[in-house]
Amino acid sequence: MGFTIEDALVQTQTQYQLKLLAGKKGCANAISWVHLIEDTTIIRQLWGKELVVTTGLGFQEAGDLLELVQYLVKYHSVGLIINTGKYIFDIPSDVIDYCDEQDFPLLTTPWKVHLADLIKDFSMRCLYSEKEDRQVATYFKKVFMNAQDIEESRLALTSTFDVDGTFQVLSIHIEDSDQWDTIERRRMAFQIELYFEKIECPYSFFWYDGRFVLVVNNLAESEFDEIIKSMCQRAKKRMNKYQIHIGVGTMVKDFRNIILSYKRALSATTLATHFQQAILHFRDMGVYQILSSIEDEQILKDMYHRLLDPLISYDEKHHGELEKTLYYYLEYNGSPQMMAKHLYTHRNTINYRLTKIKELLNNPLSSYNDLLPYMLAFYIKRMF
Repeated sequence: MGFTIEDALVQTQTQYQLKLLAGKKGCANAISWVHLIEDTTIIRQLWGKELVVTTGLGFQEAGDLLELVQYLVKYHSVGLIINTGKYIFDIPSDVIDYCDEQDFPLLTTPWKVHLADLIKDFSMRCLYSEKEDRQVATYFKKVFMNAQDIEESRLALTSTFDVDGTFQVLSIHIEDSDQWDTIERRRMAFQIELYFEKIECPYSFFWYDGRFVLVVNNLAESEFDEIIKSMCQRAKKRMNKYQIHIGVGTMVKDFRNIILSYKRALSATTLATHFQQAILHFRDMGVYQILSSIEDEQILKDMYHRLLDPLISYDEKHHGELEKTLYYYLEYNGSPQMMAKHLYTHRNTINYRLTKIKELLNNPLSSYNDLLPYMLAFYIKRMF
């Protein structure tokens, strides 16, 4: 959960006389570290999630401050504190407007405040919060790896989470993330966590088994949906070179059932990646809820081939389209008109194909029980 700008305002506003001018919606973002910057050249070396502090010494010309915040947004900083009263006295309106537009917190502290004290204080708070966050993430990972550790982790998390409450898991897959080293992965984690709007509940965000994972506790499903939607919009704006796929598990009651939400989030992420969707909720997966819950994929592949291989073999030998014809037969409930339209084939040809299909399958395809296995077979085909 981390030390946030909102925490800084609540806990140290009087001590450092902090004043928030813009970017209120971004105040829930966690701070990774604090840097004093008087020149834009160093900004590109930032990892993301840093809080930047400046006296304004290097930003006294017209347009300098706006250029500074534009760089900070580009390189995923979490906010800016300007030490006003010597080099900078008034903050230009275009800077405030831009920060509000980007949900980028802009704060001021008066010149009499010693920046060295502020930087040291905030950095120590960041270190302590990061240590706590890593420990919390460890307990979730232990459960995802081995469900037998559920009671140990449940007890350890009692002071931080409502273990009797609701939990929901989100999984994020970014294409080519398997090529990242540890440093790049951490940098991406900082950036992605910035894109989540304020989460007013206990949560944990971490990397596990090739994906980023977010666990939320006692958060209404409708609120979580809005947070996810907003996160996608912000990521699309600032990380458009990456293909991001999000899978959302179902809400479960009690920490003991969190593994169910996690597995369902993974299933949704896998399917979202396969179908190139940005967001997919397990609750919206229809029949894929059942199919994706079968851990032995060979069962599904064997079922597909057992049902459709007679048609596949015939098509390969005769350059036919029997498998495709059966698909449209099921898709359009046997309507000859709709099948002819999509197959660009005369109805007589379709009738001949259907006769051949029934013969090869030894199935009249006349009842729901006759058709259901083949419907499932085509669903399975889409999965692989």
